[in-house]
Amino acid sequence: MKDYKAVRSSLDISKSIVSLELSQPAMLHPQNWAKRIREVNDIIQGRSKQAVESVLAVLAEKAGDCHADEIAGLQQDILDFQQQKARLSRAYYKSSCSMVYKYEMLKGSAGKPLKIVNQKLFDQAVEHGFPPDFFRQTYFDQVTIYCLPANTDFSNSMFQNCTFAVCRISAPSFIGARIYDSEFHSCVLDHADLRAASLAHTHLHDCTLNYVTFEKAHLKSCNFIDCILSHINYLTAELDGCSFGRVTASYIHHLDTAVITQGGSTDEECRHNREAIFHALRGE
Repeated sequence: MKDYKAVRSSLDISKSIVSLELSQPAMLHPQNWAKRIREVNDIIQGRSKQAVESVLAVLAEKAGDCHADEIAGLQQDILDFQQQKARLSRAYYKSSCSMVYKYEMLKGSAGKPLKIVNQKLFDQAVEHGFPPDFFRQTYFDQVTIYCLPANTDFSNSMFQNCTFAVCRISAPSFIGARIYDSEFHSCVLDHADLRAASLAHTHLHDCTLNYVTFEKAHLKSCNFIDCILSHINYLTAELDGCSFGRVTASYIHHLDTAVITQGGSTDEECRHNREAIFHALRGE
């Protein structure tokens, strides 16, 4: 499946564009940095009436020939992103029972060893097909995940500094999984089961979540930005220091049973954080 590949996030591309704009004093005042990044990201994501080509055209006109290579690189980054995003509607079916990989092992919790999967091993599996149990009870360290078969079983696996990049994640099981210092960008999570999962310092940007359960999950310092959330179950989940910004939410279930805290903050700050989450997710 050579057409699947890791691509830069639209947010990362937007930052590069705005950084280049900032090098041209007449184009942008530094105080408008964050606002402009959001505007460009909305354009790349297709949430704006403005075409991304117009942004690059103005940039090329103002920046001159001295930044021609950088602008060409950004054009390619955007094309790669758009092509990968178009594949979100297409299921990946390739599997292989004949492929045998040699895994290094890591001692996991409760004495259960975890297979270690690095980027090279993951890329090989994308190309040749994922063998059974490739994802279950596995340790992923600094892996960019950009292609997954449906019904992937991540049960009791661990992710450290990983990126789910413009990836279709259909009916996965993350039951008991641990996801630390990671990010999801421009992903579609559909019918995802994160019961009893643990997420810390993990951020979701420009993602769509449909029929996702966080029942009994623990989320610490996780952010959901520019995401669409529909039919989400927070039954007895723990949300510690989490935030939701510019989300579109509907059919949010059992949020009133969730424990919403903000470690190290005052009672008043915790109350404000709880109110902000209820407002973002349920309009209350």
